[in-house]
Amino acid sequence: SINEKCPNGVSIESWARNKRYSIISKEMNKNDILLTGHHMDDQVETFFLQILRGSGPRGLSCMPVIKKFENGFHVRPFLNIQRHELEEYVNVNNIKWQEDESNSDTRYDRNYLRHSVLPYFGVAWPSYCHSISKSINHQIESMTILNEIALEDMEKTLCKNLINLDVKILRRLSVARQKNLIFYWLDSLNLDKPGSKHMEQIVSTLINSGYDKCPCVNWKDTEIRKYRDHLYAFKSIQEHDENIEINWNTKSPLKIQGETLVAKESHGKGISKSIIEDARITIRYRHGGEKIYTNSSSHSKTVKQLFQENGVLPWLRDRIPLIYINEELAVIPGFCVDKKYSASKDEKSLDIYWSGYTKVIQ
Repeated sequence: SINEKCPNGVSIESWARNKRYSIISKEMNKNDILLTGHHMDDQVETFFLQILRGSGPRGLSCMPVIKKFENGFHVRPFLNIQRHELEEYVNVNNIKWQEDESNSDTRYDRNYLRHSVLPYFGVAWPSYCHSISKSINHQIESMTILNEIALEDMEKTLCKNLINLDVKILRRLSVARQKNLIFYWLDSLNLDKPGSKHMEQIVSTLINSGYDKCPCVNWKDTEIRKYRDHLYAFKSIQEHDENIEINWNTKSPLKIQGETLVAKESHGKGISKSIIEDARITIRYRHGGEKIYTNSSSHSKTVKQLFQENGVLPWLRDRIPLIYINEELAVIPGFCVDKKYSASKDEKSLDIYWSGYTKVIQ
């Protein structure tokens, strides 16, 4: 059972369903198959609920028979069988099942539809379940075509890293194909799909914004950002303590914000070992105004300027660890070492590697 309370403003049905699947997913091993007893009546209820939400072909395709789920698969083998047929089978075979007492609570949309609306359809149109099931199959066929188009568009629009989208190419598509591609792209990244309101914002605010703009559209725990005519989609970034200061003994790797800092023994590359002997080394984050002297310049540069020149994604700039030696900024791992601390040719040195480097640059 779930003992947590549903947050305010959140659909309790959706929240409880997500909680259930979250608990189940933790019990699944690789390639396990989750079987659920959803039947044709459930599918028809979903169809009506999607219509009431103003859904298009994607939503009206309802529940798939099989889909990827965590490390395995979620299979619904009874979607072409009506509830009364399953009930007859379990009764004949004396199979007991556990009835969720909340299923009779008509305060919930699905239950209201099931108990107070659909019985009237059954009186007027006895075969309505089978008819709507055919409509669902037509929607599935339509989605197959839309997905094939989206895949073709995505192959042309994806950047070299095969993750982000090139806005210049995206703009050549019709608005309908832009939306179709965005849905398909987000699905390929296992991210939440936007509703109509957020999709309109993506088209108007992100795709049609200027090169120098860096807008963001977010919903649930997903966000899409634009930077230098590329679109980036990801799980919303968790807040972090920007005032953190960590002492680091370079003899051991340091785990920080899910990434790793490693100081590797080297010669002529990185920090001079002789200069930093007995020095205090700390890790901090950018606050603004920091400066560093690079080997390629006779003048200092601000960290902000250095990040702009290297195409560092703006929303990640404050999450790049800065390495201080005795209160002076000495290293920005992956980018530069201050002249004062830089090792000369063939001098014993420490080359500092940060595992998050490739994730922060365009």
